[in-house]
Amino acid sequence: FPYVFALAVYIDSLVDGLLVGLTLITGKSAGMYMAVAMAVEMGFLGLTFAAACSGQPKRKAVAAVVAGPVCLMLGSGLGGLVANALAVNEPALVGCTAFGVAALLYMVAEELLVSAHEEGEEHVWWIDLQVFVGFLLALVVAKAFG
Repeated sequence: FPYVFALAVYIDSLVDGLLVGLTLITGKSAGMYMAVAMAVEMGFLGLTFAAACSGQPKRKAVAAVVAGPVCLMLGSGLGGLVANALAVNEPALVGCTAFGVAALLYMVAEELLVSAHEEGEEHVWWIDLQVFVGFLLALVVAKAFG
């Protein structure tokens, strides 16, 4: 049984749910964007995990595959509770949400940028920097004109 893969899926689901719960409290549109993005990501992860569990005993495989979405819902509920607790301290809520979104952006962008290189090419640090500068500029422009 792929125990290590299952643990990684459950931890990812909890953290993703936590981010959805945090962003829902900051604004409905941000929460909806995050929820849609997580649904797509978790859909692919769920299919991959289900395929990895396909040769296992049916009872064990079904329980393992169902546990992922349960972890996502638990994480989302926990994120909502944390966000409600932090709602009275807006800088703490913004900081917590910004950290989560930046961590998510880094993980996704880093994986995509590394896999985008041709085999044998070196990883170039300034390409990663351009992604984050572009993201920062988009946030500044949206804040300035929105």
